[in-house]
Amino acid sequence: MNGVTKITSEPDIMMITLTNAEPAASLAEVLTAFAENGIVVDMICQSAPRAATIDFSFTTSASYFDAAMQTIASFRADAAPLISSGYSKLNLFGEEMVTSCGVAARALRALRDAEIEVSLITTSDLDISLLVRAENEDRALRVLHEAFEL
Repeated sequence: MNGVTKITSEPDIMMITLTNAEPAASLAEVLTAFAENGIVVDMICQSAPRAATIDFSFTTSASYFDAAMQTIASFRADAAPLISSGYSKLNLFGEEMVTSCGVAARALRALRDAEIEVSLITTSDLDISLLVRAENEDRALRVLHEAFEL
C-alpha cells in the first residue's frame, strides 16, 4: 500500500505571497477580496506567526493575472506582494493516504533525487499538492509515477 492511486497536473499556475501580514485579518481579507472578484485560489499556505505577523502564499491560474493585480492593488498599498508565474501544480490523490505513512516523504525524496525543487506544498487527508516550475512538470510526473509505481 503506497497511498497514491492517481497523479494529475495543472499547468499555468502563479503564486502570490504576502509577507509581514497581520495574522487575524489579512488572510481572510485577501481571500475575501479574491473571491469577490471571481478569482479561484488554491494551495493556501500560512507560516507560523512570528511576533505579530505571518507570511502566506496561495496559487491561482495565471489567467487571473490582471484581475489579481487589480485586487491586490485595492487592499495592499503598504507593501508589494511577491508574484511569480511559470508553475505547474501536481496533485497526488489516494483514499489510502489517510492511513499510509510516508507518502509526502516518498514524493519529496523522489523529486529531490531528480533535482526538482518544490516551491509550495499543501496536504489534506486524501491528497498532496506540489508546486513545481513548469519546465519540470513532465519530468516530475514521470518521477512521481515511478516512485508510486503507477
